Amino acid sequence: MRQTDLSSTQRMALMVTNSGAVLANDQFLSGVGVPGLVSVIVPCYNRADIVGETIDSVLGQSYSNTEIIVVDDGSTDHTRAVVAAYDDPRVRYFYKENGGLSSARNAGLTVARGEFIAFLDSDDVWVPWKLAVQMEVFRRYSSAGLVWTDMSAFEKAGSIIAERYIRDYYSAYSLVSLEKRNEPAGSVGELHSEVPVDFSNSPFYVMNIFHEMFSGNLVHPSTAIVRRDRLQLSGPFEPEVTGAGAEDYHFYFRICAHGDVAFLDAPTTLYRVHASQLSSRNRLHEARGNLKVLTHWLDRRPETLPAPVAQRSLASSHAWLGAEELNSGDARSAARHFWQSLRLKRQGSTLWLLMVSLLPWWVVDGLRVIKRGLRSRKAHPVTGIVLLFLDDGNFIFELVNTVQLALNTTG
Repeated sequence: MRQTDLSSTQRMALMVTNSGAVLANDQFLSGVGVPGLVSVIVPCYNRADIVGETIDSVLGQSYSNTEIIVVDDGSTDHTRAVVAAYDDPRVRYFYKENGGLSSARNAGLTVARGEFIAFLDSDDVWVPWKLAVQMEVFRRYSSAGLVWTDMSAFEKAGSIIAERYIRDYYSAYSLVSLEKRNEPAGSVGELHSEVPVDFSNSPFYVMNIFHEMFSGNLVHPSTAIVRRDRLQLSGPFEPEVTGAGAEDYHFYFRICAHGDVAFLDAPTTLYRVHASQLSSRNRLHEARGNLKVLTHWLDRRPETLPAPVAQRSLASSHAWLGAEELNSGDARSAARHFWQSLRLKRQGSTLWLLMVSLLPWWVVDGLRVIKRGLRSRKAHPVTGIVLLFLDDGNFIFELVNTVQLALNTTG
């Protein structure tokens, strides 16, 4: 492992990324980079127990021209010791004060030397043939500035929850159809001999998806590789634009605005699922950030973007944020977003949620009283129906969570 000293310019860049400001052009990925080298940036915060799995998955790639940049974002556990145990010059360790995920990724960009850049979260892992197939796409298609893939979900090693997970994780896939709008450029099995038989016939596409990105993010960071020259055009992460939510969406939106990208419809990344990722706080931040990103880009939308697409996307984003605001207890803010959504697109589920958001809280308290009074009469048919709605928690929030599944949200 290399614990590389930073130059004065790099230290200044790290200070800038910690503050959340945008890096100056002369500080951001200068030069062409080492030809063929993939710089894998691993932001890490208190992942000493699992970051080794992540590093091992990169070192085990059949495409070995890599450097692993572990950016320790102020960990208080023994992450440094875990990384220090690697006796491999490809592993580089950098420590910085805690500044958040985007700050850590930007810090990694200031020291990345490769012609290609990849981000790998410290709890995710790659299959051994991942880099090989993506680098072959880059070799064949010089216009492709980004290559991303599907992913599988898992909880612990050897336990796959969902083999193909990206379309479940990103709801924008329900609004756009990459398969219908684009002809396959080939199959994944053509790209490398190690691709498993189950995925060898999976297609890959080379296309421009700038319009599709208005429907929501389609790219998961741990699956993607970007050309250095494309990043020089698009720039680093900008958390100051999104407000600590949907930073990935904005980052890849900018990359897609500069030309062709490629998608391999096969899972090359194992995405680790944590219970904490499902918290209402995280969902609310993401929904707020999503609306900020979308309005930012709609202010700059191309003339070729159909007006109905813009309206539909904005309506969905307002509806999603309204549902999350309601779920967090802010009914007044939720009602405003539901109303904005309905002004753009009439949708029954959104209208229903607006009506729910206008209910006075004393109504909910009254329903709780009724529930307690009816508990001793569960055998009564009418009582059973009432209890079906009132049992196990807050009626409104349960209703919101149920109806929200029917929304075509952006995410």
